[in-house]
Amino acid sequence: MNIGILGGGQLGLMMINEGRRLPFKFYVMDEREAPGCGIADKCFAPSDYKEIVDSSDVVTFEFEHVSEEALQYAQDEGKLLPSINSVELKRERYKEKEYYRDHGLPTPRFVVVRGGEDALRTLKDEFNNYGVIKQSRGGYDGKGQYFVKGDPSVASQVKDMNCTFVVEEFVDFDFEASVIGVRSRRGEFSAYPPTFNLNLKGILVYNYGPYGDPRMQEIVRKLADSLNYVGTIGVEFFVKGSSILINEFAPRVHNTGHYTLDGAMFSQFDQHVNAITGGDLLPTELTSPSGMLNLLGIEKVPITRTGKVYWYNKKEAKKRRKMGHVNVVGKDLEDVKGKIDILMKQIYDKGLDL
Repeated sequence: MNIGILGGGQLGLMMINEGRRLPFKFYVMDEREAPGCGIADKCFAPSDYKEIVDSSDVVTFEFEHVSEEALQYAQDEGKLLPSINSVELKRERYKEKEYYRDHGLPTPRFVVVRGGEDALRTLKDEFNNYGVIKQSRGGYDGKGQYFVKGDPSVASQVKDMNCTFVVEEFVDFDFEASVIGVRSRRGEFSAYPPTFNLNLKGILVYNYGPYGDPRMQEIVRKLADSLNYVGTIGVEFFVKGSSILINEFAPRVHNTGHYTLDGAMFSQFDQHVNAITGGDLLPTELTSPSGMLNLLGIEKVPITRTGKVYWYNKKEAKKRRKMGHVNVVGKDLEDVKGKIDILMKQIYDKGLDL
């Protein structure tokens, strides 16, 4: 079977590496220097999207912000999994938020507005200048988001922007968490346990688990079923006391699921390849408490005996760019957290510059 992957970043790279145990060929659509193209059976330029779709038995994506033409063509040919309805929600943030509300999925209170002046006015009138202004289209890893805690000048640059915004309440959460779920073509669902996530300036620094309320897994199930989803899905939450709120979801394998490469018998990448090719669900139990640390803006592969390094082979290190990650496992959660602390001191000895 030939599997086409739209996008050749680190998620595509790891998907191929994990899928090599099975008799599949992997085709990637991206620029030649993309990490996934370095190990793919064939790499296709973005302009050749029809050729990769026509050459593949099933088509998936490792990042939702890829060519809309390629996604639509794969959908029209009946080959795209997960299907395009999940991607359409991610193209415009307000559609995602309205979907949660309309399907009874818990999410922070929000208002959709047009234009920067209305966004600032809504922030004041509805949220007493204590909220988040998010550009509806584009943006990930904290981009296009303005956090206001009483001082609207923080978001003054949006005033002259003529676009759609989501203005959202600021959730003073206890911690952030996520769940990686998987749903098969037959509608079977399973999920890994929740993890604790540390995000700084909108980007994941590290996470570990199992940690958190198992009710999150049922919320992910409800979301996946409502979308008739097929494949691996990542959902991020805010947790405040007994309250659980969806922050956002990703219709793909996810950064917070990298720990499954070493903390579970089958990784999130195994699950995705298996699900989109029609396999039965694989076990999602952890074999040990585990976690991961992102390597952000790191120029050289770190040498450490504390964890297992995964390097993405990107050609240039930049501030905030994910160059790799380190996985750790431990006898218990305290052991895992201790190892992450050691890695933070070793790798970011001069501080984490975000």
